[in-house]
Amino acid sequence: MKCPNCSGTACRESKWRSPREKAEHPGSHAYRCLDCSYRFIAHSTHLPAGNGRLTGAAAGLLVLVLGGVALGVSHVLDRPDTGDQAQKTASAAASAEASATLQAAQAGNAEAQYRLGKSMLYDNTQGKQGAADAVSWLRRAADNGHTGAMVQLGKLYRTGLGVLQNFENSMSWLRKAAENGDAEGMLELGRMYRTGTGVKQDLVEAYVWFNRAAAALHSEAVGERESVALKLKPEELQRAQARSAASPSQAEQDATPRQENVAQR
Repeated sequence: MKCPNCSGTACRESKWRSPREKAEHPGSHAYRCLDCSYRFIAHSTHLPAGNGRLTGAAAGLLVLVLGGVALGVSHVLDRPDTGDQAQKTASAAASAEASATLQAAQAGNAEAQYRLGKSMLYDNTQGKQGAADAVSWLRRAADNGHTGAMVQLGKLYRTGLGVLQNFENSMSWLRKAAENGDAEGMLELGRMYRTGTGVKQDLVEAYVWFNRAAAALHSEAVGERESVALKLKPEELQRAQARSAASPSQAEQDATPRQENVAQR
């Protein structure tokens, strides 16, 4: 399309000046010459040269974009299946780790024995035998001084999960863990004294162990301690706080005569 004023070919579409102008020129469109700024009306089937150049540039850009997409798709299709490979790698790593844990546990490593026992405990596919094996590994870890295994055994004997329920065994393992400085063992032992499970209920003793667990940064012990403190008389609370600072063994010796006369609360 040429401009009727200067014969220039650089033209673009222009807006209609009014609805009336548009209605008076059906099938046409207004254009403006980019060279001389002359505005004219021509049949809309004739695309302006300016638009033609723009269309060509857009078409070139589209070719580049589509070409890039095609190359990207080709690159992805040429690569091996990374999802399957990653899954195989993860599976191999897990298998290697399990094998290493078993070997370490068999060699007497307490942490490995604890991890192995705990993982077997929650593996329902092995049934009763799996539970028995789990308890066996936990007991071996506990005998080797692993306080986490002691706590786990204490909980199992209290609930009767995987073993016959036995409060005496539960207290024994939890007390051993607590006296060895395990914060969770202190918390669980305090709960046994608070509820009177396997031992005479003793809120002073419960406070002592909750207080120690809180000092060892066990967050749950704070609420447990405050709950028990509300039920203690001022002199009982004072005695409990004083005994909290004593060594666990000394505190037990001080508490033993008094516990025989502790009334059920």
